[in-house]
This record gives sequence, C-alpha cells and structure tokens, in this order.
Amino acid sequence: MDNDTTTAQQGAGHDSGTLSSSAATPPAPPAPPAGDAMEFMSAPDYPPSLPSWAARDYAAFITGSGAAKLADSGVAPLVAAARGYKRLDETNYATEAKIMNVGPARSQKGQPARLKRTLAAHGKDGMQMPWYSVADIQIANRDKTLAKPFTYQVRPGVPELNEHEKPIKYEFIASAGTPLDLHPGTPVNWIDSTPVVMFAEGLLKGDAALSAYLHANGVPYDQLAYDPRDGDPSDRLREMLNAIPEEKRILILSIAGIWNTHQNPIDWREIQLKGREAWIAFDADTGINPHVHAAAFKLSESLETKSKMEPVMFLSPVVPSDDDGTLAKAGIDDYLAKHGTWDMLLLGLKASLPDAPPRSDNEYNGAVRVSKDGFTVEECTAVNDGPGGTIGSYKWTKIVDLGGRIKTMETRRQPTDDELRTGIFDPNVQAHDIDDAIVEIEVAWTLGGKDDKGIIVGPKTILHFTPADWVRQKAIIPDNILCHPAWPPRAAKGESWLAALKTHRTAETVQRTRWQQMGWVPVEGSDPVFIVGSQVIGEATEGATVSGVGTGEIPVADMFGVGVSKVGDDLDDETVRESIRQDFRDVVGTYITAGAWKDRSTAALVLAGALRPTIPLRPRSTIYLWGPKGKGKSWSAKAMMYFWAKNLSTWQDQLPGSAKDTVAYIETCVSRTPIWVVDDLAPSPIKRQAEAEDGKLADLTRSIFNNATKGRMNADMSARKVNKPIAQLIITAENELTTPSAKERLIPAYIGHGKLAASRVPTDAINDLAKERGVPARFTGHLIRFIRQTAISTPGGWATFFTRMEELRTGIQSSTEAIMKEMGTSTGSLERTSSLAADVLLTFEILRLFADELEMEDEFLDLFSLKDGLGRDIISLVSSAHAENAKSSPGTSLVRALSALLASGGAHVVNADDPSVAPIEGTDDSGAMANHRLGWSVGSGSDGKLKANGPSIGTVVTKNGEKIILFDVETAFSKAQTAYPTLIQHGQGTGSAWASIWDENLNPSSITRQVNSRGALVNTVRFSVGTGAGRMRPTGVPIPVDTILGGGVNDHEDDIVD
Repeated sequence: MDNDTTTAQQGAGHDSGTLSSSAATPPAPPAPPAGDAMEFMSAPDYPPSLPSWAARDYAAFITGSGAAKLADSGVAPLVAAARGYKRLDETNYATEAKIMNVGPARSQKGQPARLKRTLAAHGKDGMQMPWYSVADIQIANRDKTLAKPFTYQVRPGVPELNEHEKPIKYEFIASAGTPLDLHPGTPVNWIDSTPVVMFAEGLLKGDAALSAYLHANGVPYDQLAYDPRDGDPSDRLREMLNAIPEEKRILILSIAGIWNTHQNPIDWREIQLKGREAWIAFDADTGINPHVHAAAFKLSESLETKSKMEPVMFLSPVVPSDDDGTLAKAGIDDYLAKHGTWDMLLLGLKASLPDAPPRSDNEYNGAVRVSKDGFTVEECTAVNDGPGGTIGSYKWTKIVDLGGRIKTMETRRQPTDDELRTGIFDPNVQAHDIDDAIVEIEVAWTLGGKDDKGIIVGPKTILHFTPADWVRQKAIIPDNILCHPAWPPRAAKGESWLAALKTHRTAETVQRTRWQQMGWVPVEGSDPVFIVGSQVIGEATEGATVSGVGTGEIPVADMFGVGVSKVGDDLDDETVRESIRQDFRDVVGTYITAGAWKDRSTAALVLAGALRPTIPLRPRSTIYLWGPKGKGKSWSAKAMMYFWAKNLSTWQDQLPGSAKDTVAYIETCVSRTPIWVVDDLAPSPIKRQAEAEDGKLADLTRSIFNNATKGRMNADMSARKVNKPIAQLIITAENELTTPSAKERLIPAYIGHGKLAASRVPTDAINDLAKERGVPARFTGHLIRFIRQTAISTPGGWATFFTRMEELRTGIQSSTEAIMKEMGTSTGSLERTSSLAADVLLTFEILRLFADELEMEDEFLDLFSLKDGLGRDIISLVSSAHAENAKSSPGTSLVRALSALLASGGAHVVNADDPSVAPIEGTDDSGAMANHRLGWSVGSGSDGKLKANGPSIGTVVTKNGEKIILFDVETAFSKAQTAYPTLIQHGQGTGSAWASIWDENLNPSSITRQVNSRGALVNTVRFSVGTGAGRMRPTGVPIPVDTILGGGVNDHEDDIVD
C-alpha cells in the first residue's frame, strides 16, 4: 500500500432497503467526480445514502435522551439493542446502580452522589452504555458461557459541570478500569482472523462505524431496524456479519479515550494482531489538538513495534463547517450520521498522521518559538501598522541560529515498596526516592547548507540555568555543538533560546525511568516486568523500561541475563510447553537426581536458592556454603549463578563478588542485583582483618534478613538514601561465621571432603548443561514469564498475587514449624529458623505450580512436596543448623566460656563448706576429674593435695542433693569474656548475659527466679551456708555443676529425630 496516497475503498455494498417507519431511504449516490479524493469526501455535491433514524426507532429498549443520542450518532437500532443500551431514570436507577457497582453516596461530592442527581432525580434521565472486554468474550467463548459487561459508562441527559466549568458528558463507573471493547454481536472467530482491525475512540463511534459498515456490505436499513419479535438481536447481527466475505471483514474495536488504550492489558494478549492492517479512527482534532495527536502517535507506534501490525492507517474525516465551504474535522459518528457513507469515509484513509500541531499558537510581543524547520529560534515582534499607529500585525524574527527541544526527561531510581506490592507505576514519587534526574537536549542547526544536530546530557537542574552556565552544572556537551559559532546563546538570547526550547515539540518528549536495580519493576500503563542485565522480560513499550545498573557501578552487571527460547514463550503453544517441560526435567535431573551433591538437601538448597530471585517477594535468607578449600564451595555457587548467565560461557570461570570487596561495594551490589555471591571468606593471619571480614559479612547477613542497611549522612548532614538489599545472597567460606546473631539468620551447608560425587560425571553434566546448552538460564526465563502471566491473570491483578505470595510464605512457615517440631527440634528461636526455611521453600511451591500448569506427571510435582520431597530435605538441613545455633545462644555461650575457663585453670570455684578444699568430695578418678574441670589441680607437694588455680569466680553450694555453682556476676563474666571473646562478644553486657541463663533454662530446676521489691526480675540468688559464727550467705547466678562439667551441652541435644 502506498504510504503517500489514500487506500482503495474496502467493503463496498448496496444501498437497497428502507429505513424504519420514520425514515426514508435516500437515493443512491452517483459516481464520484474526478479530482482529489479528499475534496470529494469532504464536500459531496449530491445527497449520499445516510441513515435517518429517530428516537422512536429505539423505543422497544430505550427512550429519552439516550435514544435521541443513538439516532443522532447513526447507531442502528439493531446494533444498539444487541449491545444493550438502556435508559436510566428514577424508576430503575437504584437497581442498575447495584449492577454497575456504583458505591453509596456518602456525601454530596463524588461520583455516586453526582450520578444520583443527574440520573435518578425527578425529570432527569440518562443512558447506560455497557462495555465488553475482548478477553472476557474470548474466555466466555472457550468456557461456553455468556460474556458480561466489563464496566459501564453513563451519559446523563443534562450533565453537571466539573471544577473547570465543563460538562461531564460521559462518565465511567469509578475504579473499574476500561477494556478494549468489542461489540458482543461480533462473531468470536473474527477477533483473530479479519484482515483489518479498526480502533475507534469511544463506544458510539465504534457502534456507528459498525452500523455503516453493515449497510455498506449489503444490509438494508430496514433490516438494521429492531423488532423484539425478530428474536435475539445479537444472533441476527452475527448472522449478518458472517455473510460478509472474509476478505472484506473488518474487526471494529472501541477504546475509552485517547490515553486509555492499555488500561486492561489482558485484552491485548487475547487478540492476534501481528501482520494485520490497523485503522486508527481517533477524534476529530488529531491534527489540531497536540494531546490527541500524541495519543494517536503512541498507539500507532505500539501497534507497529509491539503488535507488529502492518500497515497502520489513520481516519480523520473532514466536513464543511460553514457556508463559505471551509472544512473542519469530524468524529466518524458525526460524519457517518450526517455527511458521508462508509465508502466515502474510507477515501480519507491515510498512511500517516498530519504533522504534530504546536501546543500554542499565541502571538504576542516578546513571545519566542523554535522555527518550523527546527533549526533556529524566533522572536515575535508587534508591528504597529494599524490605524493611528496601533498594532496591526506580528512578525517572527530569527534571534539564534540554533534550534532545539527537550528530547528525554529521565528519572533514575529504584522501585518503591508500594510499587513492588501493587505493581502500579507511581509517576509522583517523592524526591528522596529518586537517585538522579537527567535531561537530554537535542540541539539542531543548519550550517553551510548542511543540517546537523547533537545531544547535550546533564542533570535536569540545568534547565534552571542559561546555556552559558551548563558546563559548570556538569552537562556533557558534544564537540560539534561546542564548535558552533552561535554556541552558547548568552544573556537575554540565552534565556529566550531556553524558553523556546522548553515549549517545542513537548508531546514528543520521552519521559523515561531508568531503574537502578534489576528484578521486578513497575511499568507505566502496563504490568511489571523483570530486568536482568540489559534484558527486559515481559511486555513493555520500546525504551520505556531501561536498566540503569551498568558496568560503571557494578563491573559484572552485563554478565547477568537469562536465556531466550528459540520456539518462543507463549504458554498456550504446545510446542513451547513441551520445550519448557524438557528444560524443567533437565534441570531437576541434573541438579537433583544425578547426585552431583551426595547430600540431597544441599542440592535442594542450591536449586531453591538459585531460582528464589524470580519471586517478587524480597529474599530474607542468606545461603552460607562452607568447608575446606578446594572441596566444591565456589563451584556450588557457580552452579547457582548458571541460572543467571547472559551467555553460555558466563560464570564458568568467575563469581560476581569477593569477600575482599569493601562494605560499600557489597551493599551496592546486593541492592542492585537479583542474586549475588561473596566468594572465598578465608582465614587471615592478621587478627584484625579476620575480625573485620567476619563482622562485615555478619552485618550483611543481618541487613538482608531485616531488610535494612546502615544509615549514612551526606556532607551537608542530610540523610543519605539507603540501599536496601534485594538480592539472594550466597557466601562461600572456609569456616563458619562466629557471630551468633548472624548464624541464626543464614542457612549453612557444609561442603567438605566427600560431599560431592566421587565421579566427575554429575558435576561435569551441570557445567555442560549451562556451557553447551544454556538450559539453567533459559529455564529462569521460562519461570519469570510464568510468574508474570500468573500474576497479571490473577483476579485483582499483581497486588492480589503479591499478597497471596506473602500468605503462601506464611503458610509454609507454619507447616515448617510443625515439621521441625515433629523432628524434635527445640523451640528456641524456632520462628526465626522456620522463616528462613520458608523463604527458600517458597521457590519449590512456585516450581510445583509451574509443573502443574505444564501438566507434568504427579511424580514430578511430588518432588517439590514440603512433607516428603525436596522441601523436607531443606527443613532437615535447617533443623540441624538450628541445633548447632542453639549452642551459640547467649546463655549457652556463657556456660561454655565459664566451663572452658575453669577447665583450663584460668579460674576456680570454691567449696562453700570449706574454701580450702576442692568442691567435689571423693578420691576416685571421677571426683578428681570433676575437681580439675572446676579449676583445681594437684599441687607440687608430696601429699597430693589439690590447689585452686586462678581467681575465684563462684561458690559451690548444695541444695536438695544437687551441687550448684553461684557465679559472681562481675568477676566470672569479665574473666570468661576476656578469655573467650568469640563466645562472649564485645558489646554484650553482664545483665543480658546472666538473664539468658534463666531464659534458656540453664538454671537449676529446683530454683525459681525471684523479683525484687520493684517487681523486676533479678539474676542472682542468695544461699545460707553453715551456722553460728561460721554462717555464710553467698550470692550469685545459679548454674548446676553438672551443666558446667558438660560444657553447657546435654547429650540429647545433638540428636534430631527424623
């Protein structure tokens, strides 16, 4: 089709038949005169065959102002009846308001009260206009049900005025959204099959077009009338449409307004548009109103680039507007009802939009503008050539030999918590949520007969300054602009140039968000997408979603990515589904079944952790792979990173990060990437360095669990924006972390000698799966697309799906707690431990849902079971870690330190009955060993008498036959902390440490904790020993001697019942 000419008319029909009793059929038009088609269409010199419906022709189903409007718009009664237009007035408004989901009128303001006043008041009426969703019609057809209206629009007969004193002529029911509308009488098979798809702005325009289209294709006007006795109007309409030859069929869709084309994205997924011709029929002022022009341009661009429609054509009819023959634009309903036929309308079909109109044509003295060619800036000057020297005209004079426009306004930021939860892009985020704001300014000129241009990039704030100051404001100005003789415009000319630039082609300025993190991000006017590296997974307008995480900030940023399937990603395509099933089986078979890790719980943790970032909820757990050097820790981390490899060779010989990286760098990385590895935390010969690295990773582990990071200040003492962690963190190390609070917030997996398969075959298979075939990364892409499709197809959309994921994680945590209790896990810190397990187990629930969607076998789904599948393996792993962590609790750590201090001879406890003798009576070996472990050793004398070692830190007393040590609060704690700082870390106080003895039930069962006179719990008890003058009252924190001799660990604590 020639892009510079109008198209040939399509769908020519006959004008036979008659109107209803109130209308007569005009004579058929003569052949069009020779000459320009637009002139013929605009001003016909004969009476064309037009409908002349009257309000009474609709009386069988609607009367009043609505019927008059339908007649005036040329909507045939049969078309109107089939859609279900209805009158609203005081007799039925209450009932219909409930059907339309109009909320209660709680005040005189707002829509409910307004509709009640304009539609239900005595003497008032209006029209109910039901909108149908393409997706709803498709789904209803598949389910063999009847599609219901997606939402309703109402048209009051006498509208109220808004705050701008303009009438509210049409109004959608609030909070319902608007669909891509299809008339319910259209055959469903037309949705994906007609050669042409027409997009009309508004319901009446679409239905008017459908009416004229039917008549042009041989349906007489009398058959387009409506008589209830003729049966279901939709069936009649469908029969008429099916009689049209396939090559002449046109699918007519209606959109709610110029900026509402994609309010219900699922409609666009339910229609195949690729390769079909598009006709855009927007309102009458496309070439006049810059907002309408911009909307038409945006839709056409989306249809061409995203929907792959070709060609995209435009309809904007013109009609005589005055007796002098001047022409004016008209909506297609007005045109078809009053001025021309369908065939005449199509003569105005154009292959391009008119030039974008200026936003303002105001002329006044001193006004400035960029010239029409875009190469200069002009100033408006008043010409005093009127009577008596008054202003008679204006002229525009060039003042700067440079033109320009604001090309892009870019905001660089991370999504807010609300955006991630609701999936809705917030264009009005607070300033503190924005990392940076950039402007791109296009400067254009012609010099020496040659056109040229350049792009200036700088902070948005340069728009506060004249061009001469832009260098000082950190703008980047290319050489060809710097070398132009007119650059920079200075002083008043600089101000005028900037003012003109700000108002030039503003409708074309791209408002873009560059996201400063990978993962799920919202999209303006659409559903969230997933950014990884430079890839954007999900439907989005070209260039609207851009990754802002580059190699300048994170050197390995461009190595992140996921695979792309060669057969596509349509989950409804059986070829695609089978390809995904095979990838799914390959991943599970290679990572789980093949036995690369001998302990299946480790394999399960690797798979769950690797895919955890695909889920919209922020990860809470840190995976800690530890063990001797060269035994597979780093390789296991690489096996996880294979799921996020941009290319086949990515991550084969390196990992993203190192334990030697700075705190600030690691914080940045875990706040920008979906998954991050801190590799090789190794022992250091320098004590301070080892402590610093251990503390750094301990802080990082806590920040991920708590979704918090260190607060910092700027130089001006304002709070610096914090980088909240979003990544699934993996740490590899040769030793365990020493900080108890950090150990409680991670999931450790020991990978030492014999933990990997003896043969290299299973581990090589994982490497080959990634390096040769790219299966892990491709499967990640499949999973992300499945999650997105599931989220946006959930009733209630993304926000409901997000809430369900939170509820699902909570439910998994409850189930995990129950299973851990069945295993015999102690209840201390069980809530925190089970939350760690639930966070990674959420991955298996998503994988199970994915397998179910793919209709895979039950045995495969059972593999992801929480009770007896891979979930059980991870719970066992976490339970074992929980048992180990219990030994590092504050109370147990204190007991271990006291026990070690006494056994090493660093201190002793005395016998309350006789401080000069050892506290344990008896001469057998067990008694001697017990006294040795309480700080007593054989002296140097020949009598073999035991002597005390070091300072005394407590007193041994007897109660009910049980030996108990009353530890001195200050001395015992101080000596134990000095000797064993890894058990009792600096910063822990005596009060909280001794309170933990009671909290963890390490005190004697025969002693109850007391409260003081103020009602506060106390840590110490007082005993009375001896009588008379030898009576003593030792005080201290009570711990059984047997507990100290056992090092604070009971024999049964290491046993986990499975």
